[in-house]
Amino acid sequence: LTDRFADGDPRNNELFDGGFDVRDMTFRHGGDFVGLRQKLHYIKGLGCQAIWISPVFQNGYNSYHQYSQLDFTLLDRRLGTLEELRDLTTAAHNLGCTSLWML
Repeated sequence: LTDRFADGDPRNNELFDGGFDVRDMTFRHGGDFVGLRQKLHYIKGLGCQAIWISPVFQNGYNSYHQYSQLDFTLLDRRLGTLEELRDLTTAAHNLGCTSLWML
């Protein structure tokens, strides 16, 4: 789950409909595209050859799992921007990792 892995940009944690609280396992924890990109060397060091991220579309209140899409035309702003998603994908490919997006 992208939300549970690494919070690279805390500024995007509450950009849509609240639901952020790292003390509560049922709330969002802030993981995002920037955090994943920052941890790619760690992931590669584990022997992984691919990353499979959570769905990227706009989700409802507190849907940390990202499987309750509200709008399939918008990225969930709590995960980051389109540019950050592209940067993550490019960085993963540069390390020889495949990136898989859940749609």
